[in-house]
Amino acid sequence: MTNQISNLYSELTFYPAFIKDLFEAEKEVIIYSPFINKFRADFFRNALLKLKKRDIAVFIFTRPFEECKPLMREKIRSSVKDYEELGARVFYPEGFMHEKLAIIDRKILWEGSLNILSQRSSKELMRRMPGVELAEQTISFLGISKKLIEAHRLRDLTSGATINFGQKSLTFLTETVYRAIRWSLSIVFQVMIILLKGILLIFKMF
Repeated sequence: MTNQISNLYSELTFYPAFIKDLFEAEKEVIIYSPFINKFRADFFRNALLKLKKRDIAVFIFTRPFEECKPLMREKIRSSVKDYEELGARVFYPEGFMHEKLAIIDRKILWEGSLNILSQRSSKELMRRMPGVELAEQTISFLGISKKLIEAHRLRDLTSGATINFGQKSLTFLTETVYRAIRWSLSIVFQVMIILLKGILLIFKMF
């Protein structure tokens, strides 16, 4: 295994370092967070918006609503909806998940005790471990390789459909404008001919 450089972070130092990694992501962000709350959804909004604009794939793994406290479910649903509107794909693994980690571009692994999408005041510890081999091993251990492949394929198809729709819309708009201009010029030309005929007729009368 390649040498790993490990760095420890507390709940206070984790988020600035993690946000920095998000902004430097090139292809993919995977987040395992058993719990989600509105506080962190709002906190991550700007970061995920930037990732969406850069077309970075974001995959979130969290507990199903049924495993959450009944009084919290509506707020969690709202937060999940926010993440999805910002381009994230949300998965609900079976088996009462408790893993807390993030993998960025399959070359940086964050792992520890902190719930990335819900931590607010608790004392935590996270470890940042660069290394492609370690990141790939973690993905394999979690058994999510096929899910990620399918998610990327669906994402590519959706992206392609959006591009095609945009191209068709632009073509339709261009043709519509062209027809409108051509029709307007035709009307103007006909009016000018009528005016010229009227002027000639007036000259003949004198």
